[in-house]
Amino acid sequence: MKKKILSLLGIILVVLIRGNVLAEEKKYDLGKIIVTATKTLNYQAEVGSSTTVISEDEIKRSGKQTVYEVLKGIPGVAVVQNSAFGGVTSIYLRGAKAGQTLVLIDGVEVNDPMSTDRSFDFAHLTVDNIERIEIVRGPQSTLYGSDAMGGVINIITKKGEGKPTWNGYFEGGSHNTFRENLGLSGSLDRFNYYVSVSRLDSNGINKVTSGSEDDGYSNTVISSKMCYKLFDNSELSLVARFTDAKTYLDDGSYDDDPNYTAYWRDLSFKSSFSQSINSWWLQEVSFSYHDLRRKYLDEKDVFEPNDYENSWYKGNNKKFEWQHNFTPADWDTITCGFEYEEEMVSSYYYSESVWGPYESKFDRKKINNKGWYLQNQLMLWDYLFITPGFRADVHQLFGTETNYKISTAYIIPNIGLRLKANWGTGFKAPSLYQLYSNYGSPELKPDESKSYDFGFEQNLLDNKVSFGLTYFHNDFKNMIDWDSATWKYKNIGKAKTKGFELQTKFSPYEKLTMGANFTYTDTKDKITGLELLRRPKRQANFDVNWRFLPKANLNIGITYVGIRKDTDYTSWPSELITKKAYTTVGLTTSYDITENFHVLARFENIFDKKYQDVHGYNMPPREFYGGIKINF
Repeated sequence: MKKKILSLLGIILVVLIRGNVLAEEKKYDLGKIIVTATKTLNYQAEVGSSTTVISEDEIKRSGKQTVYEVLKGIPGVAVVQNSAFGGVTSIYLRGAKAGQTLVLIDGVEVNDPMSTDRSFDFAHLTVDNIERIEIVRGPQSTLYGSDAMGGVINIITKKGEGKPTWNGYFEGGSHNTFRENLGLSGSLDRFNYYVSVSRLDSNGINKVTSGSEDDGYSNTVISSKMCYKLFDNSELSLVARFTDAKTYLDDGSYDDDPNYTAYWRDLSFKSSFSQSINSWWLQEVSFSYHDLRRKYLDEKDVFEPNDYENSWYKGNNKKFEWQHNFTPADWDTITCGFEYEEEMVSSYYYSESVWGPYESKFDRKKINNKGWYLQNQLMLWDYLFITPGFRADVHQLFGTETNYKISTAYIIPNIGLRLKANWGTGFKAPSLYQLYSNYGSPELKPDESKSYDFGFEQNLLDNKVSFGLTYFHNDFKNMIDWDSATWKYKNIGKAKTKGFELQTKFSPYEKLTMGANFTYTDTKDKITGLELLRRPKRQANFDVNWRFLPKANLNIGITYVGIRKDTDYTSWPSELITKKAYTTVGLTTSYDITENFHVLARFENIFDKKYQDVHGYNMPPREFYGGIKINF
């Protein structure tokens, strides 16, 4: 496959260059502004990393209400959900584990410190108050340290401006689902603010294939961002977000349960101070805090009169960062910084059954890590961008871990072509559960990876047509996996993921845009020789947005998910199975009655496709929702 991709890239590049070498100088579309790839402001075309930026307007046009729904349409991203309405939702970037992707909200690390692999559950993350979502695929440990070996997903919320403005939103539809949102934004002299409150309630669907009881869901989100310009050259900012969710569950993927409930509370905030020391030196000091608490309660009922469960899980992390950006020349930007992070977790589990009571405690544990990073962004002759980076982390237990990366991009404006390539290493520290639980060991070492990707992007017809192809290859070693022989976590895992991402976009005129992408991911567990679970080999997305009237918009999204391997836990012993491919179609239409009053309707899974992301967990049938948006 690798040779085929290399040959295809070579043929396409030769044809493009030979056919366009005599073309006159053109203006190249640099894409959108992105921060996550380098921790500084750049256009997408100026960084070699594979990036996607989803704007607020794109989210609105799609009609999606959760971040994981939005991410389903992104190349290289596989979304796996244990049913809808609060079911655990994981993201796999280019085949990497869910815990190998770092998730940020306004720069705050929100991965769950108490989860087994420190992954983030996207089930409760709504799109309210979001300005844009930035996705960077490939290893980013040189800037972000642990958990970023697969990539980084950064959710950036809105910033207030102008006169005070209220905005409201209401939507209702299938499964007795109702959603309300109210926000206030504006600015006054040196101060700007944005505050938002949203609520979602739904009867939900039956999460598992057995039984018929619907599993309800509720979610309340409060978020804010405030900035104050102390002086002309300095700013103080504070962002905060609180989520309170309640989900009704069933017993695994096989048994209906009428009163199994999960509670999820997530609080995060970040305060930062940025200052321009002079024309070539900018510094930022920040402190962030994230606290996540999960509780599970399963009381006795007529179906299970002897079974009872009560458990809770607490985790928090604190992080201090001091970052400096130096610009000694117009073509050179040096970024360096220091981070100190501390995590603390604890948990409790109690159950009763026909076998008697069982109790387990995970006493409070904490750990710290220090990190130093250095990056140099070079822009040569306005068209060549080279960015090397280095980072050293000193972990409290396993000591020093160093990582490197080099990223490059080259633009040939007269033929509308951009070439890009990346090589880098990554690491993931063992979670506190893997270190200190009864199944772990303080002797564990971090996961490690070496990755590279390369490709091109081509713009044609004055940027009305664009397409690109990227090949990626990841080697993971020393991974922490479960050892069934000893019932312990050990550094025994090795895996490889490789494939390509193909994407294209066509805008024949301003009011019509069509886009498509296709991802091929080949995964292999090097120990067993088997495919990695729940990673589809083939994924495709197609999107059309048409402003068919001055005040009316239509958006159609089609998602294809190919076959993938999963485990059937309903059989004993459990067995490996192949899940069928599926295609879903969604449609959203909106109409602007006035400048400040809008109505919309959306249809999900129009053709009522029956499918499962995870074996045994149902996904929603055909759905319809209608709503209004108001600004005043």
